[in-house]
Amino acid sequence: MGWTAGQLDGPFSARAAIAFECGDEFAERVIDAALKGNVVYAAVRAHDSDYVFGLVVYTERNAGVLYTKGVTEEMGPGDFDCPARILDLLSPTDSDYAQTWRAHCRARLARPRPRVGDTVVFAAPIKFTDGARHTRLTYCGGSRFSSDGKPYRVGKWSQLDYDVERAAA
Repeated sequence: MGWTAGQLDGPFSARAAIAFECGDEFAERVIDAALKGNVVYAAVRAHDSDYVFGLVVYTERNAGVLYTKGVTEEMGPGDFDCPARILDLLSPTDSDYAQTWRAHCRARLARPRPRVGDTVVFAAPIKFTDGARHTRLTYCGGSRFSSDGKPYRVGKWSQLDYDVERAAA
């Protein structure tokens, strides 16, 4: 399945991205949607039943052009930042891919979230463009970290294996 590209009429939102990718009729069946970074997570009612499934829409915006790619939970999406409120709306499923995706999302939600000043210890070293490799970084908020006063950004860090060491109060 490829990417859809074109001009978006109106402001960008999670629902607008879904309508752009899947059409207005499909978007009308969206029960709830959330935008996390460039990824849209949605609970969608099936066309001919009360079954509710998960949808992930990847988005990119570049020079006024919107690019989208929709992936249902049964296709095994690779992003796991789906909010609990959306997961809670999904119908039970027999799909191994959907169950695995949901389990990864729930596991991410159960993980400790660092507070500013906490040390995040990653299971594997992260290599940065300056050649540095770190497993222990101080959390500064969002995707910002530091080590020995030097700032670093770690995109999608919450999807990596990590532990949190709380800063002294």
